[in-house]
Amino acid sequence: MPVSTSLASWPLLLVISSRSSSYSLSKPSLSLSKIPIKLQSFPQNAKPFSVYTPPKMNWLGKLGFGNRSPAETSADQSSSSIAQGPDDDVPAPGQEFAQFGAGCFWGVELAFQRVPGVTKTEVGYTQGFLHNPTYNDVCSGTTKHSEVVRVQYDPKECSYDSLLDAFWARHDPTTLNRQGNDVGTQYRSGIYFYTPEQEKAALESRDRHQKQLNREIVTEILPAKKFYRAEEYHQQYLEKGGRFGFKQSSDKGCNDPIRCYG
Repeated sequence: MPVSTSLASWPLLLVISSRSSSYSLSKPSLSLSKIPIKLQSFPQNAKPFSVYTPPKMNWLGKLGFGNRSPAETSADQSSSSIAQGPDDDVPAPGQEFAQFGAGCFWGVELAFQRVPGVTKTEVGYTQGFLHNPTYNDVCSGTTKHSEVVRVQYDPKECSYDSLLDAFWARHDPTTLNRQGNDVGTQYRSGIYFYTPEQEKAALESRDRHQKQLNREIVTEILPAKKFYRAEEYHQQYLEKGGRFGFKQSSDKGCNDPIRCYG
């Protein structure tokens, strides 16, 4: 039985003989040379073809120890000067500010929310060299920012020493750039003071606390610098339910254990 075929459906034609089990390529029943074929040229792209290669990130950078590229280190000097400038925000009348870094700011914020006399808390970034950093910027380990909680408190109801007590109780001040499983320079221990009185109280409190420990305290005590409020979803994160949706109490004086991630 002859095989019926068309050029459109068969790009390569093999003629199968019904009288033989062999295939013949030498005597095709259809000659391609007799069929007019119009060749068309494809239009060329205006832009040359290129393959995107994502930038490589050093795994140490993900842990907060990475180095910035030459292009990044030559960032706008005005940006750096703003980030390294003082915190020019103003607390509410009759209130004062304090800043603390003690690891991931979620749990630290909740600890300060529970302190009587604290009227407001915000989590954010400070002590770095990049103006208006994002969470991803800070986590890259290249901006030198620290995750902190800025506490607004009423000095008539809450002493600065009470805030220092909450700070020491919340974290391990002897681990450099680390709290538990959180590793990176953004998790460093730090007290950032607004006044000479706060500085004096912080230094004296550190010395007292050092006597209770058998390892050296690595907490940095520095002037408060510009505070960059973190993204809204970070604010009061654990009080709102955290990662798993289980709200944690921020009531004053509450002593419930704090679940760091919710």
